[in-house]
Amino acid sequence: MRNFGIRWFLLIAFVPFLMGFCIRSQGIKGHVLLQKDATMPLKGQSRQKGRPFSTMIYVYEAAQVNQLIVQQGNFAKGVQAKLIKQVQSDINGKYKLRLSPGKYTIVLGYQEGIYIPFFSGNTGVAFVEVLKHQYQEIDLTITASSIF
Repeated sequence: MRNFGIRWFLLIAFVPFLMGFCIRSQGIKGHVLLQKDATMPLKGQSRQKGRPFSTMIYVYEAAQVNQLIVQQGNFAKGVQAKLIKQVQSDINGKYKLRLSPGKYTIVLGYQEGIYIPFFSGNTGVAFVEVLKHQYQEIDLTITASSIF
């Protein structure tokens, strides 16, 4: 009778633990690169990707260009949108963020503000869509020569 109680206890205690390993997460991952003095590649050579860069990656609710604060090209002082998550890329520029499925804006911390790695059409700011049970690989490049 005693073994029966122990078996039930172990079953009740470890089933939720084991189920946690079956739940697949989703989000975005990749590398942040810094490209200084971006130039056209020489004939017969490929364009340089840049060097790994450690910085903050900020994920906001999907934002529009009119929500940027003091924007100049790919640079801005901030975004007037809800901050969802942030993470620091490591010394190799690598990052990984677990996110719920949905549409987000992703920007990078750079100098005294943020860097917008790309625009989504004429009005969108760096949209990223997270799908259920998938990690989307996104490499983000800061082109430093575009600073003015």
